[in-house]
Amino acid sequence: MDYKAFFAVDELGNRCRFRAEARGESVFLTLKKERFASAGMLRVLGDFSLAHTGEDGYYILPRNISMNGDIMVTFGERPDGVYSYRKPVMAWYGIKTPRVTAMVRFERSYRAGFEIQLRGGEYRVSLVYDFGRDDPPYEDIRLEVIEFPSSAGYAEMATRERELRLARGEITTLAEKCGRPAVEYARVHPLIRIRMGWKQSPPTVLFQTPGNEPPMFVACDFARVRDIADALSAAGVPGAELQLVGWNIGGHDGRFPQLFPADERLGGNDGLRKTVEHVKALGYRISLHTNLIDAYTIADSFSYDDIVVLRDGTLFMPPHAHYGGGASHHVCPVCQRRNNERDLPAVAELGTDGLHFIDVISIEEPDVCMSSKHPCSTLRGWEEKRKTLEQTRDLMGGVSSEGCFDGVAGQIDYGLYVSFGDGFGHTEVPFCDRVLPIFELTYHSILLYNPTSPTVNYPVKTPADRLTFIMRGGRPSLYIYSKFRTGGSKNWMGETDLTAEDGEALRRTVDAAVSASEDSLRFADRQLIPMVNYEVLGGGLEVATYEDGVCIAGNFSDAPLSYLGKSIAPYGYAVI
Repeated sequence: MDYKAFFAVDELGNRCRFRAEARGESVFLTLKKERFASAGMLRVLGDFSLAHTGEDGYYILPRNISMNGDIMVTFGERPDGVYSYRKPVMAWYGIKTPRVTAMVRFERSYRAGFEIQLRGGEYRVSLVYDFGRDDPPYEDIRLEVIEFPSSAGYAEMATRERELRLARGEITTLAEKCGRPAVEYARVHPLIRIRMGWKQSPPTVLFQTPGNEPPMFVACDFARVRDIADALSAAGVPGAELQLVGWNIGGHDGRFPQLFPADERLGGNDGLRKTVEHVKALGYRISLHTNLIDAYTIADSFSYDDIVVLRDGTLFMPPHAHYGGGASHHVCPVCQRRNNERDLPAVAELGTDGLHFIDVISIEEPDVCMSSKHPCSTLRGWEEKRKTLEQTRDLMGGVSSEGCFDGVAGQIDYGLYVSFGDGFGHTEVPFCDRVLPIFELTYHSILLYNPTSPTVNYPVKTPADRLTFIMRGGRPSLYIYSKFRTGGSKNWMGETDLTAEDGEALRRTVDAAVSASEDSLRFADRQLIPMVNYEVLGGGLEVATYEDGVCIAGNFSDAPLSYLGKSIAPYGYAVI
């Protein structure tokens, strides 16, 4: 490795050199905070990744939550340009050039993004820290660089990331998590989320009170949830986790952080208790959806003292975070944990036994809070998230959330989707030559997940969505009433929905549950086995290989294909 390339460049072109220390297989890099105390922005290790147009090799860069997968950039001819993005789901990236094959790991002590650059026939990728936008300099920057033999590639890098984190105690295997009954059940049986009630979203009233609160639409009351459970049982579905969304007062995103009483229009607290008992009596499990980050003025527990304080002293209200409860204020991660300690015991007292769901917590980086009462840096924010998830896991027996950021991979048992994918429309990544499931290569056998939001309700989605779900090793997950956004806003789990408003709709939903249950049982044991390679072989043929030698070959084309003597129908797959 070229140690001379271990430097950062600030916005004025000044170089800040890292201190390098070789220990074992790794070179640990440290840039003391005093070295960049006055910097507005740093671009890190750009020269270490130098490649020339026409050379063999690639960069592997982690997806953000808007992308369909992780990015492969090859060094072909193309116009000069720069592409930047933020919020990577994983905190490592890979470089493979004729000079070096290595992975770079970075701490989540700051928010970090990526910049891909091509100028004058030279490619570079830099890790970017923006101190004017995020945390001011307060902590050293620490990286870890691991060199591989030139024959290695992205699969070996993903395996190394998983093995390193396991060895260092940062994550545990899914097999170990399955020592808790709720997780073992989730490994074997599908999830069925049910959105019960919601107000118009985006809202007509931004600052709501009991006097001006818009009406709530009741899609599925507690009695109808019991009907759904009965229909699943009558159809012979052997297991399912029913997860209630929008059960709380005001419905989904209606009055958070307030939860109780359960909305009377759905059947109230008595109806909720009856439903929990009924679902469990049928042999199924049940869990509830809560939210800690969003706070609405209508909540009886709303407090301005909880809200994130920005650098200019104002309270943080994300400009587009307008949901059923109105304009959302973001709660500081420190206060989120405190509120969870206050509110979760009342949820636990209901006797739910599935993977309790906390919305948003694993699909967003923590907010930086400048409050003098509860200051929170990015580093502390990740620690607060982990503690919140741990306290939830310990009290409820298991915990799930919306996304799969690796900063909490050791704490969550299931993520509803790794990224939104095309859920909000296709994201163009100018330098991307191929999308790969590198997250799945890294974290399959560590946690349960869906690959992207369009693969929720996969039994009734497109053949490509269904095959993507199978090939990437997802947990079968359905969402009854996934659509709730109005006024042209995107429903990020798709426009094809499952509902239960009448007998015909319920039969269609149960048919999807039967299909999901069959897939869940078929692939349950595969959830415990690491995925060690994923190849795109051309012509629509893709192959996922597991540690035990089993591979799944998928045909993403309109014509039959053959692999290792197996004929594979269009958008079908073969387990070999």
